[in-house]
Amino acid sequence: MRYTLEIDSQNLGFIIKGNIDKILSNRRMTLTLKRLNFKTNDNNIFIPYEEKREIEGLNNLRDLFERYKLDIVILSGKNNELKTYTDEIKNFKDFALKAKSIRNNEFKENSDLVEDFNNFQEIVKNQLKRTLYELQLLSAFHMAFAQNSCNFSVPGAGKTSIVYAAYAYLKSMPLDNPKRVDKLVIIGPISSFRPWETEYYNCFGYETKSFRLSGNSETTREEKIEHLYSPEPDELTLIYPGGVDNLKSELIDFMTRNRVMLVVDEAHKIKNPDGVWGKSVTEISEKAIARVALTGTPVPNGYQDLFNIFKFIQPYKYKEVLGFSHSGLEDLSSSNTLEASGRVERLKDNISPFFIRIKKEDLNLPKVEEELYPVEMLPYQREIYDFIEAKYINHFKKDSFATVKDILNKAKLIRLRQAATNPSLLTKPLKEAFELSNLTDSNSPNAVFITDTSDYINDTDFFEKIIEYVDVETPVKFIAALDLLQNNIFLRKEKCIIWTIFIDNALNLSNYLLGKGIKSKLLIGQVEQSEREETIELFNNPQNHDFDVVIANPFSVAESISLHNGCHNAIYLERDYNCSNFLQSKDRIHRVGLNPNQITNYYYIIAKESIDEVIHDRLEIKIERMERIINDDIPLFEAIDNGDETDIIKGLMKNYAERS
Repeated sequence: MRYTLEIDSQNLGFIIKGNIDKILSNRRMTLTLKRLNFKTNDNNIFIPYEEKREIEGLNNLRDLFERYKLDIVILSGKNNELKTYTDEIKNFKDFALKAKSIRNNEFKENSDLVEDFNNFQEIVKNQLKRTLYELQLLSAFHMAFAQNSCNFSVPGAGKTSIVYAAYAYLKSMPLDNPKRVDKLVIIGPISSFRPWETEYYNCFGYETKSFRLSGNSETTREEKIEHLYSPEPDELTLIYPGGVDNLKSELIDFMTRNRVMLVVDEAHKIKNPDGVWGKSVTEISEKAIARVALTGTPVPNGYQDLFNIFKFIQPYKYKEVLGFSHSGLEDLSSSNTLEASGRVERLKDNISPFFIRIKKEDLNLPKVEEELYPVEMLPYQREIYDFIEAKYINHFKKDSFATVKDILNKAKLIRLRQAATNPSLLTKPLKEAFELSNLTDSNSPNAVFITDTSDYINDTDFFEKIIEYVDVETPVKFIAALDLLQNNIFLRKEKCIIWTIFIDNALNLSNYLLGKGIKSKLLIGQVEQSEREETIELFNNPQNHDFDVVIANPFSVAESISLHNGCHNAIYLERDYNCSNFLQSKDRIHRVGLNPNQITNYYYIIAKESIDEVIHDRLEIKIERMERIINDDIPLFEAIDNGDETDIIKGLMKNYAERS
């Protein structure tokens, strides 16, 4: 049965004609219509709309009929705006089918698209100094054709090169072509700014002028506005997501006057539609000529994370492609039913024309070697660790429902990790142990602001032992790291990155290595951004050996940087149980562009008979799960990294019992 819809502009309503009894017999559909204040009249259904909101109402009704698989024809003869709307919908659907055929590499039967692709390849070949591999080339063509798209490729797949190839093509178009762009605005982490600037040179073979609206405290607001209102602004503008709101109207004006490709790097950062970041970024996107969202983890917490990303790339209501509300996506994430599985497939099909994902298996990266490096704690550290662990195990035994959602339990596990790596870390409150500015943003204000625990501080004699530790003993993990460097990595004349969660660990290790004649540089939040960028540039240069060791904090540099040109070794002093962060840190040195014969080495220093063993086992399980889903088009990581940290407590108690 086909239904027809007419617009009654005089009475501000929609008139639906057809077999309305079938509609009214569907209880769920009727409930939705009741919320829209529908009425029946002469075997028709009348649904009112607010003045100047008919387009939004039309879109909602179209979605409603599609959801219940009812065919509806929108009659366009009586209203010019309605005709424009229906024409736009038809054109957009045709456009989406073409974008999907490119995405799936199934467009060879379309002569127009083949001609466009050949032209695209020729332009990219002439414009870019860098050669793209086949999947990168296809991804860039898809991005250029769709204009508004997402790239969900895994870290290390070369997303920046893909963007620059698409940009080169769109920039080459004639001045009167509506798709032409000539400016790039990048919204991303401050750590991504330098890579965007250097990759421009690596891709095109020459530098371009860039202006940073964030990350430089010396740049005044007046200078930022002067750039945005300049008659000849720099080609590349970079801004942190948290800075968009304060310059929102100026950015909108900038994109109104210039032909801009707007890129959100690490787009999962804007996932909250009610957060300041998410709102401000989507509000400025409408004026861009092209919109690109980049992230290797599109749904870290659930399918609802897609809502704002697709609102960003398609701000026009009639071009909405998700087919699900935010609450509907939340429901999808929490449901494991067969019916939910079908809805997930429908979601993927809905968005498939507008995203592409290069998967880990597509990269054909060279070999990796992973080595566990177990170490025995020295006597003083062993005594400190055992004392604290015994206290915490007794606490967990008394609380049979102990979870890490309890902030004090989370603090206890962090304290055990500190004791297992460097007991001198225990002297400071936990709030000083992390770079909190890098662990949270405006969308998650309670990330890791952990209160302290006084279980051992109240024991004066024992706390004195902790205070004295730095003068009595060297952490065994420092000794192990030195051994790996001197008797392994340096023998191959190679560089190494050492990862540590705790800031004082980075500082202490750097001083320890310097005392052994080994210079290192720090990549932590306390180091100025300009110094970090210089360190990365020198470290990535294989010919530079002013220093061969970088000590890094994953919260500062786990995203957006590449170190694979100069480094092929990583030592992990300790790890937490966040699998996504761990894998992202590994990807810093294992990426596209490596020599096929290059071996990348990872060394995991594990303190025996400690929480390190439990975390290692837990991570192995998580990685096994992640490998099963990583090659999904939209891998849902929530089930892997959220909600199961309580297993650490269970594993710790089991490990302790076996040792006892």
